[in-house]
Amino acid sequence: MTVLGGPEEALLQEDAAGVTPEAGPGLRGFLRSRMGRLAGDTVWATSVEVLTLASSIVVMYVITTRLGPADYGYFVGVQALVATLGMLSYASVTQVVMQSIVRDREEPSAAFSRSLGLLCGGTTLTLALGLGLRPLLFPQLPVAVFAPLLVAELVGSGVVALAASYLQALDSYRRSVAIRLVHLVLRSLAVLLLALVGSLSLASVAWCYCLLGLGAGGAVLLQLWQRDGLSVRVARPTGREVRDSLSFAAALLSFSVHEDADKILMVRLADPVAAGMYAAAYRAVQVAVSPLRALVAASHRRFLEHDPDRAGQHLERALLYTRFSAAYGAVAALAVFLAAPLIPELLGHSYAGSVTMVRWLAALAMLRGIGVFAFNGLMGLRCHGQRLLAVGTGALVAAVVSGLLIPVWSWRGAAVGTLVAESVFLTLCWVTLVRQQRRHDATVRARSTGAGADRALIAT
Repeated sequence: MTVLGGPEEALLQEDAAGVTPEAGPGLRGFLRSRMGRLAGDTVWATSVEVLTLASSIVVMYVITTRLGPADYGYFVGVQALVATLGMLSYASVTQVVMQSIVRDREEPSAAFSRSLGLLCGGTTLTLALGLGLRPLLFPQLPVAVFAPLLVAELVGSGVVALAASYLQALDSYRRSVAIRLVHLVLRSLAVLLLALVGSLSLASVAWCYCLLGLGAGGAVLLQLWQRDGLSVRVARPTGREVRDSLSFAAALLSFSVHEDADKILMVRLADPVAAGMYAAAYRAVQVAVSPLRALVAASHRRFLEHDPDRAGQHLERALLYTRFSAAYGAVAALAVFLAAPLIPELLGHSYAGSVTMVRWLAALAMLRGIGVFAFNGLMGLRCHGQRLLAVGTGALVAAVVSGLLIPVWSWRGAAVGTLVAESVFLTLCWVTLVRQQRRHDATVRARSTGAGADRALIAT
């Protein structure tokens, strides 16, 4: 197969699902259709980012004002724990089902059934782990509150996430986003309704989340069965799928440490006021990076597409997307730097110290734009161990550098730890991607040379 070069040729090598008759004839019409679909998918992914942020603000306001900061503290703590457990149960399985269908080109229904079996096993283990951790982490929180929140996330959100990833693997990204948005909006509306009727309590919120989650999970499975003809049955996953799931889970947990090590250590090693201002500054940068996260989500399927006979495929794709993401990251970093004085105007003058912190962290937006698609390129090459090494090293660097510098430099030490860790992470991703792509290309050339020799021998 011919090795193509340049952005237009690289796009042509991606799936032809983006071609529509209305797009116009020739390469120009194809590219308009392809890029238009990606832009549309990115808008949908951005809507998830915006609604997730809005939902968290609404829930925070209602619970804080009606129940007080103590109950909200319990709620946030439990949500943080179950989200972490979700990485071990369903977040990793969503990666497995997409890899099986898109990259490995397995029969979708069979891949979904095995992933459902993988989800059942992981959910059972994490449910037991969560219930075991409750007496240690939340001894004063009743099981009647903790258990429904646990089931809501691990069972309800788990099934919704798996169904959404299955639809995305079939190139139905907007349907996959729609079912996540409906689930998110319903939970926020439930909290508002409980407050309006005077029945708001942690227990009522927990049981509403639980019932909505189970209902949403059952509804999406029913829709897949009726609309898509999917046989919803549980099958035993393969050994490779189990290993891949564990690798994905470890990488997701490492990302969590990579993201939050500086803030956790700020609370422990610096004063609470500085920790609060630093968290606000970091959140401001994260808001600026949210369109980049949306592009990553919208393009996830494309990075799983793999042609075993094509050289340079995943490196070309990573470079193509990085041209856009790096440019956006640079613009976002400049915008964050210039808009930093708005922080105290929005949050109050007690956050005046966040202005300098935001400016220190502004470079994070640019670094994210440079590194994220190299990491996804490794996914297309099935380099799960190398991905885990890169993100694990970044997490370790973030924890060690922040731990050493925060006692000396306070928030500046946390910012340095974050930026150094991100630089190490993106360097490892690009170096590893180039090395692994060259190794794959050597295999392709050797196979092509061997096939050519065989044809010549047959001809003689």
